[in-house]
Amino acid sequence: MEQGGAKAHKAGQAQEQEIADILESLGYKLVPQNQFIALKYNEQPMYSRQFHIGKGIYDTDIKCDFILYHPGKYPECLIIESKNQNSAGSVDEKLPYLVHNINDRYTHKAIVIVDGEGFKKGAVSWIRLQASPNTNMIAVYNMKEFRKQASTGKF
Repeated sequence: MEQGGAKAHKAGQAQEQEIADILESLGYKLVPQNQFIALKYNEQPMYSRQFHIGKGIYDTDIKCDFILYHPGKYPECLIIESKNQNSAGSVDEKLPYLVHNINDRYTHKAIVIVDGEGFKKGAVSWIRLQASPNTNMIAVYNMKEFRKQASTGKF
């Protein structure tokens, strides 16, 4: 029998894999983290996972879930953060930390994908209100919305 943390980890991994599959269906190529910056000069859509982006608000190293480069759509890169909560837990309590890091420490624009039925009441509404074109966190989607945006050519 899986413990709550292991089950949550699997759900998070499944959501990240779905995001990766969508990106690849759009023509993005997965590249190793240590080659991402150099390969941008190839002018090919690409992405990397668990990419080191600097120091967070606690002065510790932070990694983003995905970083995308697209020569026409995201020449300055786009970060995607993925948060999944299928049962009561603590991921929604981490949302303010994520927002603070995105807006104060990330050097690229970012979107957040939140999905699952286990978020505390008000958590998803709150994070959606934090998104703005005037900050680094430009949008918040659930997986259905992300798939729709992807199918219309946004990414």
